[in-house]
Amino acid sequence: MNNAFGQPSFNDAQRFFTDVKVPENVAALAQRGVAQSKELYTKSTAAAHDGAKAMTEIADTAWGSTKMLHEKIVQNVQANTDAAFAAAQAMASAKSLPEIAQLQTQFLQALSSQTSEQTKEFFDLSARAAQHVFEKMQAAAKSLTPPTQE
Repeated sequence: MNNAFGQPSFNDAQRFFTDVKVPENVAALAQRGVAQSKELYTKSTAAAHDGAKAMTEIADTAWGSTKMLHEKIVQNVQANTDAAFAAAQAMASAKSLPEIAQLQTQFLQALSSQTSEQTKEFFDLSARAAQHVFEKMQAAAKSLTPPTQE
């Protein structure tokens, strides 16, 4: 009895949904909504890709600057160490204590002048590197900011 009652009811419901037509204005509204959603998705995806690209460029610039500064530190340490070994070698072959004192004084004066120049150069490089990263960030922010409509 249930099967005899259920099957015709199911068939009636199926015919109802098959025969029902969506009004044109509802269909147009749904199509517009889908189109706008797809457009928003496309723009959002493009913005996400642009943002990722900008962040990668900023990170690459920062890494390049960091690498350059580290290489400069290594060069400076190597130059200072070479100078110290050269001075030590000269002092080891000196013939008298006054000559050793003179060599030591010359070395300390040269090292002081050299480290002062190295420090000045390092801070200059650091400032330029920071400025370069800052400029990349500004350019990225400008390119990611949508234009205003007036």
